[in-house]
Amino acid sequence: MSTADCIVCGGPAAFMPALGILARCARCGFVTWPGELTVSPGELYDERYFSEIDYPDYLGNEPALRRSMARHLAQISHFWTSRGRLLEIGCAYGFFLDEARRDFDDVVGVDVAAAIVARARSRFGIEAHAGEFLELPFDNGSFDVVCLWDTIEHLTRPDLFLDKACRLLRPGGRLFLTTGDISSRNARLRGVWWRQIHPPSHLHYFSRDSIARLLARTGFEVLGFETAAYYHSMHNVLASIGMRRGPAAGMSRTLLRVVGEVRAKQVGFWVNLGDIMFVAAGPVGCRARR
Repeated sequence: MSTADCIVCGGPAAFMPALGILARCARCGFVTWPGELTVSPGELYDERYFSEIDYPDYLGNEPALRRSMARHLAQISHFWTSRGRLLEIGCAYGFFLDEARRDFDDVVGVDVAAAIVARARSRFGIEAHAGEFLELPFDNGSFDVVCLWDTIEHLTRPDLFLDKACRLLRPGGRLFLTTGDISSRNARLRGVWWRQIHPPSHLHYFSRDSIARLLARTGFEVLGFETAAYYHSMHNVLASIGMRRGPAAGMSRTLLRVVGEVRAKQVGFWVNLGDIMFVAAGPVGCRARR
């Protein structure tokens, strides 16, 4: 199996089949999807993505999403106690940025989905940019904190995103991200059935070791790992399972009809399977600022 050079260790292509449809670098163990995207990110992550493809009702799940994002902010406080200017890459409808305004002096967002960014701007009055992050002309050293929540696994070239993020951070700044942990116990037990494996939206599958290697290659050092917990409404859980195939999907759709959509959105719970990592990092040697 042949892919491009490994983005984690930088070695020439040496990938072997792994977990059915994925590929693993024989040198460093990094796991990726060897396929090719047939649509642009802007087309893939349109409004349908948030209501029909990966999420049953992202907007309708806003209260639960905000609780999860408030937890992200609490975890940020373990590594960052100042205010300053924050950039979120992959800001979607702007829920996190609206929450973060309580803790930061200024918040800025970026997303490839133009219609969704427009809604974030109009609803919250925040600075949000539609377009490719790598093409947007932010000044080097203009942010104190950069965040990527469940985003890095979607990026074709996460190494280039991290390289730019490093240059955008001021000295002493922080990078925070969440992503699936393929080295976690749950991921290893589930194997090919791990819930995070669903290309072409999820392209890369990091372990704690491989994300640390990638961060080191792009000028960062890891300051700490935690696991990320998420608050889910009953509706989101049942509807998400119902979007799939098989007996469980049918049972979930039936149960959702019995409970009712309104009631299912009012009932929720925290979930932490230990397979989503929260990573805190700081810049130590960014590549020459351009």
